[in-house]
This record gives sequence, structure tokens and C-alpha cells, in this order.
Amino acid sequence: MMAEFCLDCFNKISKTNYTERDFILSDELDLCEECGEWKQVIIVQRRGRFAAFLRDTIYRFLRG
Repeated sequence: MMAEFCLDCFNKISKTNYTERDFILSDELDLCEECGEWKQVIIVQRRGRFAAFLRDTIYRFLRG
């Protein structure tokens, strides 16, 4: 099982400056395990534009 972090906490922990465009975030609010706030959490990191588009489309279609 993977830890669930919001984008802000992930950037703080990993000392990076990623944006929302670099990740697929959850549709619903979830509890961030670092800050303890209800926010969108990271699901997966995008790899490439076309692959990310396909993954987003399929993921959202399957989630209904």
C-alpha cells in the first residue's frame, strides 16, 4: 500500500517543485498522511503527454 500525500506535502518531503500537471490527483478529497488535511492526493506521476492522456481517459472512464 502506498502512502497518500497531497502535492504540497510531497514537494516538501522530496524537496521538489512539481505542479498538478506532473501528477494525476484523486477526484475526491482524501486525508493527507503528512499534514492531516482533507485534500486531493497523488495517485500516479505522469510519464508522457500522450500516455498520460490515455491513462487519464481510461482511468476516468473506468471510475464512471
